[in-house]
Amino acid sequence: MTAKEPLAAEDPRPGSGLPPRRRGFWARIADLAHHLAGEVPATPEPVPAQPPQVVLELLRSLGVALTRAGEPADRVTQILDQVARMYGATGVTFFIVPTGLFVRIDLGSSSQLDFKTGGSTPIRLDQVDALYRLLDDIRHSTVDVDTARRRLDELLTVPPRFGPVVAILGSGILTLGLGLMLNPTVAAMPAFVLLGFLTGSMRWWADKDPMLSLMLPVATAFVVTWVVFGWAAPLLDSPPLEIVIPALVTFLPGAALTMGTVELSSGDMLAGSARLVYGLARLLLLSFGIAMGAQLAGIPTLSGEPARALGAWAPWVGVLVFGLGQYIASSAPRRTFGWLLVVLYVGYAAQFLAGRTLGSLGASFVAAAVVLPVCYAVQSRRSGPPVPVTFLPTFWLLVPGALGLQGVAQIIGADQAAGLGDFLNALMSVVAIAVGVLVGSGISERLGRATSTWRGI
Repeated sequence: MTAKEPLAAEDPRPGSGLPPRRRGFWARIADLAHHLAGEVPATPEPVPAQPPQVVLELLRSLGVALTRAGEPADRVTQILDQVARMYGATGVTFFIVPTGLFVRIDLGSSSQLDFKTGGSTPIRLDQVDALYRLLDDIRHSTVDVDTARRRLDELLTVPPRFGPVVAILGSGILTLGLGLMLNPTVAAMPAFVLLGFLTGSMRWWADKDPMLSLMLPVATAFVVTWVVFGWAAPLLDSPPLEIVIPALVTFLPGAALTMGTVELSSGDMLAGSARLVYGLARLLLLSFGIAMGAQLAGIPTLSGEPARALGAWAPWVGVLVFGLGQYIASSAPRRTFGWLLVVLYVGYAAQFLAGRTLGSLGASFVAAAVVLPVCYAVQSRRSGPPVPVTFLPTFWLLVPGALGLQGVAQIIGADQAAGLGDFLNALMSVVAIAVGVLVGSGISERLGRATSTWRGI
């Protein structure tokens, strides 16, 4: 007879006898229970202290990348402070503005102050994904400073996943999706696609010419409006502004207006006011381009008969088409299309259902408060992208920028009273979204950091 092998020690963790998938679920529940009971999970050991000058350079570059990724100033400060602690740097202070930052580091008997500019050009979604995965590795002490700097330089200079032809195609698909959501009529569908190709081509051209890049919003608004008022609207017998606005939605400063309001609410008066002024100025520039294009082409004569609508199903299909266009045009990371659709449909459904009982302002608040926890839940999955990758495209569904643009265009034109009312309603909806962002992010981070699946600093 052979002796029996000794029994393995019983695993005392909750769910230890369950299959791996269910065991992971119970482990997260246990982590959350420990956090709510006041037990703080162990944090990873920081890497050995690095030379202050090397850490300072990394912090400067990370801060600029985070501002270009759309993070508010207080969030950038929090992330950089944790990165500094992970690398053993002490006495580090930051001053963040939307287009750059100051970093001061204590060297013992002296201190060193440095500044780096960043610009207002946002980084692509694939770059945002790589940036937050780098931050996640820093949090888990798996990269040293030199490796982190090299990875950061590589992700900021990597070319887009798709070439210019595919990106222009994505712009047309994106515009078609917005048209389905904002103006689902049969006659306007071909115009949306062609105008999307036009705006995508102008973006590609502006990337090659710095001077045109400065004038891109005005030039695009002027050309699109001139084409629509002069040819598309009379040919399709459709109200011209309803065709113009979907083609220009991606130029609207919805994220800047919302993030500016969030920063002002959290006490960052300089950064918040700068973003708000930038957003309002961009909105006025777009409206100026619309006014100039309309004056040159003239007001088209229409039959006055209502256009044939596609039906209530069109906006829901539009969300799918819009998601595909965003995935291509914004160079989203691989294997994120499904997650992006989940967040887009949750946001649109929350806004649609809440709007039936709470009105437009309540719908904006509820949608923003609901979407962020969903983004954090997606981030906690192994294949899930970081929060900004799925949340940034959702701004175009939550921010009623098209209404604000039409309102400003009416202020410049004849119907000034109606335009001012529409514009103020759009700004109030931006405030509602900002409050929803604050509530949703607070809940998400409070619960998310309590679990072992939390990713990112």
